[in-house]
Amino acid sequence: MSTIPTIESRNLSLSTIFHDFYIVPDFQREYVWQKDQVQKLLEDLFEGLGLDEGDTNLSEYFLGSIVVYPDSTDDKQTFQLIDGQQRLTTIYLIFCVIRDSIKKLGDNSKAIEGYLQGTTQNTETGEDIDKPRLSLQYDSFGQKVINDYILDGKEPEKLLLQSSASADNIAKAWKVIKKYFSENLEEDIKLYKKVSTAIASRTKLIRIETPNLTNALKVFETINERGIGLTPVDLLKNYLFIHTAKEQARDRHWQALTKKWEELLKLLYENKQQPLQFLRYYLMSHYEVDLSNSFPEEEIYDWFLKYGEKRGIQNNPVKFLDDLILAADHYCKFNQGKNIDGSDNLHLKAIGKIQGRVKAHLLLLLGGHLLEKNIFEKLSYYIENLFFIISITRKTRRKDFNITREFALWSRELRCIKTIENLDDFVYKHFIPQITELKEEFHQSVSQTSGSNLAKYRLRYLLAKITQYVEKEAFGHSESLDFYLDKSITIEHILPQSKQDSSSSKLGNLTLLEKTINSSISDKDYQDKLSGYQQSKILITRSLAEKPHVGNNTQINRAMVNLGLIHFGMWDYEAINKRQEILVNIAMKVWGLDIF
Repeated sequence: MSTIPTIESRNLSLSTIFHDFYIVPDFQREYVWQKDQVQKLLEDLFEGLGLDEGDTNLSEYFLGSIVVYPDSTDDKQTFQLIDGQQRLTTIYLIFCVIRDSIKKLGDNSKAIEGYLQGTTQNTETGEDIDKPRLSLQYDSFGQKVINDYILDGKEPEKLLLQSSASADNIAKAWKVIKKYFSENLEEDIKLYKKVSTAIASRTKLIRIETPNLTNALKVFETINERGIGLTPVDLLKNYLFIHTAKEQARDRHWQALTKKWEELLKLLYENKQQPLQFLRYYLMSHYEVDLSNSFPEEEIYDWFLKYGEKRGIQNNPVKFLDDLILAADHYCKFNQGKNIDGSDNLHLKAIGKIQGRVKAHLLLLLGGHLLEKNIFEKLSYYIENLFFIISITRKTRRKDFNITREFALWSRELRCIKTIENLDDFVYKHFIPQITELKEEFHQSVSQTSGSNLAKYRLRYLLAKITQYVEKEAFGHSESLDFYLDKSITIEHILPQSKQDSSSSKLGNLTLLEKTINSSISDKDYQDKLSGYQQSKILITRSLAEKPHVGNNTQINRAMVNLGLIHFGMWDYEAINKRQEILVNIAMKVWGLDIF
């Protein structure tokens, strides 16, 4: 009795997906994803997997479905890929970038190599065949680009990229991925391996396996016509609509709800914010939710089903939506570095310079979004300081600390704060113990800081805050932080990078300098640079070449003494270490760690 072919679906991790081989047939369209789509996938992976939230976050990320059918050979490990090639190709490139990054750092990963290439057998001869896990039959040029990345880990020739749209798009996607990882992950082999493990083991796909091409195309058509299911946002919309007022008032309430729902989504999308991320943070900051697994987005709808009635949402969904719209408006402003009245909040702008992909601070901001402006700005000051201290000490990587869970718990108390005295009590209960605990670790971290172990955007922030603090102490005022972070101000290596010395990247060897001056003294010896430093308007840089002196016992003179700033007649390893010590001591003052 013959077995009737069936359609099967399996929920698999990427590590399991890439145990098999996939062929994208020649009738498929080209690889068409652009920068925005690749960037969005990366952002969703980092957010969904909690890659910046510490080791305790074990949440999973659902990538959707792919449709396959067995290849014509007897090889049961090889599938023709009918739907999902854009996502699977992009994931494949992500593993390529991670593999190359680990190699660059002096190590390798057999597991990642296994996701990219594997060995199968020739069904006729039994001979082993080494081949990539993903093969593009529709475009030999695109496949050649992928092979270049797999075999050589290098950029292909320009002539090849001009041969087809797929080849060009694949190369561009690879560059986007490479840039994203370099900007959001520090150069740490263990960190890259943890990230690769998280992506491979906790990213899930539904693989729909059909017996043949006809069935595969039918499934593909059905999925694209009907969709594979509702997102939590869609389900929430339905939940709210179901629980609007009944009988004669229903139509009126439905109209109000429809209008408000459209207003909410328009507000978030116009400000390039994801509704699910906002909704997750709002619920975590305003309600008691289960934080054992950091409340992943997949649990949002279940929470409404369990607690919606108890929390009054079922009885008055219109009011809930009104509250949601108000919070969303504030949430969008916070992401722009603004207070709820639209005025600039310098501390939120600063957080935007150091946050990377971590956005846990938004939990605290949402918890306190109705505070009076002066209280809210004081809260923002403490969040900025703690956020940087946590990030530079890498506390988020510790297994005993989950920043999202901690901030969610704190935010519940923030909702009760009404006065500046209440906030002071809150700060002393939560912020001060954290800061005090990290004092020595912060000192050690800054002492070891260099351009090679701190992400560039955080390094610029560190130098900018120190530079700004020095000028406030010396003159009583300073430029805004944006001035020091502007592209017209560069990071100057006092000992030139061309010397190829490890000391050239140390914090003590770095200073901020106007780009116009930097270009004229680049790669010169220290003595030849002094005249350029003397022309700088940046005090901490000018003090390298001369000791500013105005009268007796003036503010600038007192500042130079209090901050330990000195000028250096010569520049060597001893001078670099001495200046590193000076900058560390100033950093302790900048982030308020000198008073504990």
